Amino acid sequence: MRERTNVIEPAKRINTPMLNLGEIRPIPAAHFGILRSRNLPTNRTGVCSTKRIECTMRPVRAQLISAFLLLPTVASLVANIMRLPVRNAVLHQAMGRRQRPPANHRRHASLGEGDDVPSTKANNVAVVGGGLAGLSVSYQLLEKSRGANMQLTIIDKNLPGEGGASTVAGGLLHPFSPRGKLIHMGMKGLEVSSRLIDIASKYEPECVLRDKLYRITQTDSHVEQLTTTADTYPDLATWLDQNQISKICGTEHSLGGLELSNGCKIIHVPTYLKGLWMACQEASTGNTVNWSVEENVKGDWKSRLSEFDTVVFAAGSGLFHDKILRNDAHEFPAEMVRGQSIEMHTNELEGTRNEAVLCGKYVAPMVAQDQILIGATHEYKTEALSEDEVWNELKNRSYELAPNLWDHGTVARITSGYRVQSKRGKYGRMPIIGRSSGDIHDNSWLFTGLSSRGLIYHGVFGDILSSAIIENDELSMLEEYPDLHWWKQKKE
Repeated sequence: MRERTNVIEPAKRINTPMLNLGEIRPIPAAHFGILRSRNLPTNRTGVCSTKRIECTMRPVRAQLISAFLLLPTVASLVANIMRLPVRNAVLHQAMGRRQRPPANHRRHASLGEGDDVPSTKANNVAVVGGGLAGLSVSYQLLEKSRGANMQLTIIDKNLPGEGGASTVAGGLLHPFSPRGKLIHMGMKGLEVSSRLIDIASKYEPECVLRDKLYRITQTDSHVEQLTTTADTYPDLATWLDQNQISKICGTEHSLGGLELSNGCKIIHVPTYLKGLWMACQEASTGNTVNWSVEENVKGDWKSRLSEFDTVVFAAGSGLFHDKILRNDAHEFPAEMVRGQSIEMHTNELEGTRNEAVLCGKYVAPMVAQDQILIGATHEYKTEALSEDEVWNELKNRSYELAPNLWDHGTVARITSGYRVQSKRGKYGRMPIIGRSSGDIHDNSWLFTGLSSRGLIYHGVFGDILSSAIIENDELSMLEEYPDLHWWKQKKE
């Protein structure tokens, strides 16, 4: 009868997520002394016919040798951990959090339960809307896809900087609320927007009108709020007393105010958009970018966009006026707000200051040295305010900011535009980004709801969205910014 011997084999491998760092291999359980025996026949040389590792030693001795064998594995593990960054996704898996589905079979809350999200790579992209949102996401898509042979087409009713609410915006870039509080993602927004403005300035240097602006106060409670801002954010905000404000801004009836600088700017938005479009063309090395002026698409968007594998709806109010959104527009957590502003000639009045001043409304310089922009109304009714009503409302709300201008200046024109204003939530009014429901295109994304925070938010949210589009993974946005789906919860 053939001799039988105990063969000690490794148990099944334990794949611990914390150890899944690319080049680190799973450690067999035998290395930890987790052993089990199994009787297998052997030949005269002591080699098992199944080519398993044979060991006739006692279990205790086997465990000592297993521990010895573990030493190089531990050394390799420590070296790899010291050398490789541990990704958030690995930590999430190790802590038992939900793992992502495979990249080619992802689902998303905006779709029905069980609906598959397309696994399409963004090769042929259409961006509907060429304002702040559209140009921001376009530039950052091109920048992150250099040499990837991406084709990107911006579809708009007008040429760059010549239409839409973005082109009549006040151009005030700063990260603070009217009460001087730092808004959600304000510092990151200032950083990314400033980077885009610096890039656009290479092509359109006149897009930056001023490198500082002033928020004044007229109540004691507001003084307390803004002095706190100056104490908390001294790199951005400097408190100025009444005399200093009067000398700089020409505003006599104030209790002082903040000078906002170090990244806070006044932008001429139409010129900035033209510069950013030029930057898109420069960033298209290895890619193709086009601007398509289209006024008469109307209701046939599904047919128009069928040639593209990825679509980004970033048209602001046009998404609703042109009926681009269908199911998404039902109980959508946003509303249309009309804003009208007055461009005034200073007539070279003595004592008129050409600085940007905020206090409820705003007074801001324009490209022409003898023009100042005053804005803006917030109109929720279907019927627009008349010119006289616009004049009266803005004068009543901003007279103390520029009394000389109101008394002796003349109106050049009244501008008007619609903004998509999101509902107020946990962090105030936040932009709306994420996958669309797919009514018009199976692989479509939304970027809207910038409202009056277009300058501070267009850069950072364009950055977030462009990365998600390239990865074709909406969930990647939520890893760092888990509240981005606030608008989908509102819809539900």
